[in-house]
Amino acid sequence: MRILAPIVILLSLSGCAAETGKTDDEGTGPVESDPCEPGDSPTVVLGYGELEYLDLDPDTPTLVELIHGPQGGYHVNMAIAATQLDASTPWAVDLTGDIDGEQVGETRPLATLRCNPGAGALQAWALLLIWDAQPDELHGRIADVTGTVLDSAGTELTATATIEIWDPSLE
Repeated sequence: MRILAPIVILLSLSGCAAETGKTDDEGTGPVESDPCEPGDSPTVVLGYGELEYLDLDPDTPTLVELIHGPQGGYHVNMAIAATQLDASTPWAVDLTGDIDGEQVGETRPLATLRCNPGAGALQAWALLLIWDAQPDELHGRIADVTGTVLDSAGTELTATATIEIWDPSLE
């Protein structure tokens, strides 16, 4: 047991140095900032997904399923990925959806962000963008979605994306 104690202490100390941002793993230079912690260059992008964050295609509108809600409304599940913002409390997210220049969808969900170290980002999903139209008016339509986030520290950022609304019940 005595031999393991110094190894554990060394491992603990090297982990602390990397986490505090003082040096990299070799102890030779600064560690890059943690994208899940507040920083000087915050970013936000829109995605979609009900159970996880999924990227939207930046070049072609991504098919996003229209959900028939249990209360009679219709929505799509949007998502966000952000870096260097304060996620210590849930964020207000303003979502709007425009079709042919007219706002047809709007909602303001609260987002509880989770750090996804593999993606290097804070992420939230299942953010309902509620539509004020019927499925046959939405199916196959291209929508410009805007998401504005307000983080715990009061920083506000906006992202936009284009989706194609898809209702599998109308196929």
